Amino acid sequence: MKKIVLIASLFFIYNASFSQTSESAEAEKNLAKATENLKAKKYQDALVSIAKAKEETVKLFTNQLVVAMPKTIDGWNQNPPAERGAGMGMPMPMGQGEVSSTRTYSNPALKKPEPAANATTLGAASTGAAPSAGMVPPAQMAGMPGGFSDPSITVTITNNTMWANEVASAHANANSENPMPANSMPGMEGQKSSPIKVAEYRALEKFDTNRKNGSVTVIAGAGVIKVEGNNIESKDILVKLANAIDYKVVKAVLGE
Repeated sequence: MKKIVLIASLFFIYNASFSQTSESAEAEKNLAKATENLKAKKYQDALVSIAKAKEETVKLFTNQLVVAMPKTIDGWNQNPPAERGAGMGMPMPMGQGEVSSTRTYSNPALKKPEPAANATTLGAASTGAAPSAGMVPPAQMAGMPGGFSDPSITVTITNNTMWANEVASAHANANSENPMPANSMPGMEGQKSSPIKVAEYRALEKFDTNRKNGSVTVIAGAGVIKVEGNNIESKDILVKLANAIDYKVVKAVLGE
């Protein structure tokens, strides 16, 4: 049995190494084509080759970030990346110099959570009116008909500053003399947001007990890690997964 596991592990490492080597070779080949086209003044062809080289280089870059994500934790298993032709199959920069790498996790042993007792009133909370016979509670919309969809977690590692600003603001507000009050909007009573520490890094924890979703966002050097859960019973797995990220890898790839 140990031999089978070892062979499978070696096969996985070989495939990952071969894939990265292949992508690196493709990037180099397209850069060479771009140079040839520039010399020949075929500028449109040069741009196409440059775009292809950039595409392969971004994949190599983001694959380095995936290494920081655990393969499995508490029954939650990292799903294979989407096929190349799929919408999420190839992470692309969100802006000049920005990268983003995402993986999803699933736990087949978990059942769909039940809607909260007050979920049927959420849709009408803002007006104070009772839900009509045809109204679908927001907590049930994800898993039509009725109930929630399967529990899922998404982990994203990026160097985009938008999420980082939110975390930094939450910690700054928590340390101020007049912190902002908790969200008390009608129908949003289940939402809680708290600045926390994850592996000694500043983080922001959010969870909605009514809608059964939440997130943990962490700032680590120039990297930002966001762990998002949908249709889960507790925020605990989000915090645990966030703590399982290899932050040394994140900072080595994205910088201090």
